[in-house]
Order: sequence, then C-alpha cells, then structure tokens
Amino acid sequence: MEWMIIEGLGIGLILGLLLGLTGAGGSLVALPLLLSLQLPLRDAIGVSLGAVAMSALIGAIPRARLGQVAWRPVLLLAICGLPGNAIGQWLGRHLPENVLIVCFCVLVLWSARRMWRGAGLDRQAVTHTRPAALLLVGLAVGVLSGLMGVGGGFLIVPALLWFTSLSLLSAMATSMAVIALVSGGGFLLYLTDAHPPLLLLGGLAAGGASGVLTGNLLAQRLNSQILQRLFAVMLVIVSISLAVQKLITAA
Repeated sequence: MEWMIIEGLGIGLILGLLLGLTGAGGSLVALPLLLSLQLPLRDAIGVSLGAVAMSALIGAIPRARLGQVAWRPVLLLAICGLPGNAIGQWLGRHLPENVLIVCFCVLVLWSARRMWRGAGLDRQAVTHTRPAALLLVGLAVGVLSGLMGVGGGFLIVPALLWFTSLSLLSAMATSMAVIALVSGGGFLLYLTDAHPPLLLLGGLAAGGASGVLTGNLLAQRLNSQILQRLFAVMLVIVSISLAVQKLITAA
C-alpha cells in the first residue's frame, strides 16, 4: 500500500511539473507510467484524467489570480470538450487495446514533432479570437481526452496561439483551466462505474499539486524554446518505451 502512495507521488510530481512548465504534456507521460503499474487500460485512462484534472485546477488558480486565464476561450473550448469526452470514452469501450496504444504512440510522436518544430518559429500576430476554430479544437480535445486519457494541452496551447491574441504564458494558463474542466468532467463520468485505487489517487493529487506549483514558478524564468525541445525529446522516449512495453514485449 505504501508503495502505491509513493508511486502516485512520483507520477503526480512529473505530471504536474510538465503541466506547470508547458500547460500541456503531463498526461502524455502519466498514462504510460500508470500502465507500468499494471493497471488495466481503462482504469489507467480514468485515473490519468483525474490526476490531470486535479493538477491543472491547482495550477490554474494562481494563474487566474494573476489575470493570465482568458475565460472566453475557456468557455468556447469546454462547451465542445465536455460532450467530446463522453464520445471518446464510448469509443474506447469498442476499440481493441492494441489499437488504442498504437493511436496513443502516434499521437505522442506527432506532438513531439510539432513541439520541436514550433519552438523555433516566430509567432504571427493575431488580432481577434476565432470562435468556430476553438469550438472544433475543443471537440477534438474532448474526444482525445476520453479516448486516451490525455488532457489535450498539446492541442490547446497551439490553438490559443493561432486563433487568439494571447501571449504564451496566458495560453498556458488558459489551457490549464480548460484541462481542469474537460478532464474533470471525464473523470466524473469514469467514476460512475469504476472504483480506482484511492491511495494512488491521493498520491497523484499530492504529487501533482507540488509539481504544478513548482512548474508555474519555473515557467516564468526558463527559455520556452529550450523547454519545448527538451519536452519533445522526452515524448519520443515515452512513446518508444510504451510501444516496447505493451506491443513488442507482450507479442
């Protein structure tokens, strides 16, 4: 039992730190780590949603007090994200586990490529918010969240930079608020017919809180290009290790 708390603390710390640093990515690491604890895929996805939602909420509160959260984009993304989450969870019950793992690995590698390439690009100026684009992104984020247990920040942050006039720090803060709502709704839906380990959830919550608050502080000081590229490398490692663990070794 003690090991479950310690493992939860460790996973939560990594998840929260990444979320605070980038506004994204914690869930892409959390799911493989939870699967390494021998949790069934559906439980790993559900617990990942809960851990991501708790960490994002704790990280978003101090950012909101600083005025960095843009509430209109939060509403636009969450409106479609919450029903999208239900759709994703429904799809997850009808797809084989290996298909989900392959889709997850492809998604992680695609995210890594985008982050690496985007780190060196200058941002084009945007003068107004594009609501229709944000609604579509919200739906995609919700479906991916329910299907694979990801928070979707790797889509939300770029979308906010492309389709609004928000700064990077504001986009990261707004992303955390959206993740808290969409992943939190998905976690509550998962709880309607599941009983996840409470000790693991407690460890994830405590570790995630410490990690995201630390990440918030570091994000104000570190070079964003370096952060994005280091994170991209880590995503590649995560994808390869998950594929080896679940597909090659089990074959």
